[in-house]
Amino acid sequence: MKTRLWIWMLALLIALPLFYSCQNTAKNFSNSEILYRGKCSSCHNLIEPTHLDKETWHRYIDKYGQEMKDEEKELLLDYLTGSE
Repeated sequence: MKTRLWIWMLALLIALPLFYSCQNTAKNFSNSEILYRGKCSSCHNLIEPTHLDKETWHRYIDKYGQEMKDEEKELLLDYLTGSE
């Protein structure tokens, strides 16, 4: 019986920090970054926003964001071009 208690306590000590760190990481993303990761990573590898200039991002969004709402495009472009 004592062995089971120790196993549960050990599992809890391991699981709680992992659970907390996962929740904490998710809170650090802005809404626009969540949009970028959600919309773009389903078909493409994510590119660091600073790797492309503003005009190139506009072309990418025009080409690949045809299914997106105008508000989403604007939010995404603000994030990618550093205007957020």
